[in-house]
Amino acid sequence: MQITSTNSNTSSSNNNKILKYICSYIKYKFNNLFAHGLIFIIPLLTIISVFIILIFSVIYYYTEETDNYEDALWQTFTCILDPCAAADNEGLKNRITSGIVILCGLVIVTILIGAIVTFMDEKLNELKKGRTTVVEKNHTIILGWSPKIFDIINELIIANENQRNPSIVILTSKDKSEVQYMIKDKVNNSRNTRIIYRNGDPMWINNLKKLSLNQARSIIILAPEINNSDVRVIKTILAIRNSPRRNNINFHIVAEIKERINLEAAIIAGGDEALFVYAGEIIARITAQSCRQSSLSVILTILL
Repeated sequence: MQITSTNSNTSSSNNNKILKYICSYIKYKFNNLFAHGLIFIIPLLTIISVFIILIFSVIYYYTEETDNYEDALWQTFTCILDPCAAADNEGLKNRITSGIVILCGLVIVTILIGAIVTFMDEKLNELKKGRTTVVEKNHTIILGWSPKIFDIINELIIANENQRNPSIVILTSKDKSEVQYMIKDKVNNSRNTRIIYRNGDPMWINNLKKLSLNQARSIIILAPEINNSDVRVIKTILAIRNSPRRNNINFHIVAEIKERINLEAAIIAGGDEALFVYAGEIIARITAQSCRQSSLSVILTILL
């Protein structure tokens, strides 16, 4: 008797484990499917709605004695969309059937509205964080971040005064709202130039895909204020040149290099599409020459 009881308990425990596993697996699959958003939810709700309409239209047809099946289909469809459509129904069977259809319709509509609201909220968050695709032409792209960016933007704004609908696209790993605030604080007037902000790492090809590189007039790469910043600049150039979406045009890339020792590697990476500027050395030379010839600083100020 004890052996039989033990076997029975073991079998029951195994069945419970199997049932829990099946439930967990189904829940896991549904979670993965719902994670796809509206692409999955709308077709699923459509299939469920059609299934409910077909089943309850048959019930309506036999309980309400409608003239034809098409009227039963229409009545079921209107009950799902509008609960007031069943207000004139008479008889207990018809009211129970209508109530079930109305409840199903409310659940479907509620899920659909929730999915749409969630989808819109996700899209708004993407816009706020600057993760959407840029669709521009003849725009200037600035990759990276450094204190020099404010002077560069001011100069580009002046240069764009005679251009039609000019734009500057900035891609940096900094928070979009922080970048916006800093640029608005440092840049006095953008005039006719639109400044577009995007968030992401310039070394990632997937982030570069969002910037319409093929349509850009020029690309500026700034060396960040970190150690081995030239490595990041070179990696960014390689990511641009190896973009899977690039066409046959040559990019016009201007990149900042901080150490002359890295210039040879940068030239190999950039080929004939990149021009490199080592700002520290240039500033040092200008400073030294201005000390020797006082009028040089005046000439350079006029030129710049």
